[in-house]
Amino acid sequence: MWPLVGHAQVDIAVMELNQFKIKHIGSTMLTPSVAQLTFIRSDQLPFGFIPGQFITFLLPHASGKTIPRSYSLANSPGDKLDIAIAPVAGGFATSILFNLKIGDELHCVGPKGRLILQTVEGPSQYILVATGTGVAPYRSMLPAIAQRLEADAKLKVTLLLGVRYANDLLYAEDFIAFAQKYERFHFRGYLSRADVLTAPYHYAGYVQSAFEALNLNPMTDLVYLCGNPYMIDDSIEKLQTMGFNPQRIKREKYISRGV
Repeated sequence: MWPLVGHAQVDIAVMELNQFKIKHIGSTMLTPSVAQLTFIRSDQLPFGFIPGQFITFLLPHASGKTIPRSYSLANSPGDKLDIAIAPVAGGFATSILFNLKIGDELHCVGPKGRLILQTVEGPSQYILVATGTGVAPYRSMLPAIAQRLEADAKLKVTLLLGVRYANDLLYAEDFIAFAQKYERFHFRGYLSRADVLTAPYHYAGYVQSAFEALNLNPMTDLVYLCGNPYMIDDSIEKLQTMGFNPQRIKREKYISRGV
């Protein structure tokens, strides 16, 4: 499981574009190892983005350089910005973000990212796959998913979240409540180290082990992958073996950043 995650690639040349300041207004521990940090724009303007996108913090380094770190937005578009992060021992971003005080400000750019719900292909099912904090963009998508489900009586959505233990299932309450409201939305938590499964939505093993049991259709389903790069690489290999072409696999690969 990747602790603090940062986007794998950031276009440094466009860092000056769309730059703005955000103000820290609160934080809460979501799981024993993951915190949610909440911000607003310092100019108090709403922040428009497409659910599934990320922002990039421009963090000041002692060397005088600006170090980019990117995080998916976990909330729907509105007045605030929520990100979910886990600490990395000795991590550069960890030392800044986990020591923010109310009112502290940071520079950032965005939004960016193409892990957004697609409609062109006319999918019969969205398969949303994540490990750890990689599930954040799917939480952001929930209102949009509700609109899709209400507009298409045949559409199904399945969210698969892989973690080590049950108490690591990030935003599980939100996904469970959503599944109770929408019967064609399914949430499955995959636990790689738990000895006992204590809830009906708990499954043993790694999240990509779910594919063969889901009766996927490579011609009509769209699969989204976000999180651990090893999970993504393994998932892509499995999905291609099942007949999925690259156009029906959307991914946002994250890496652990200790600098």
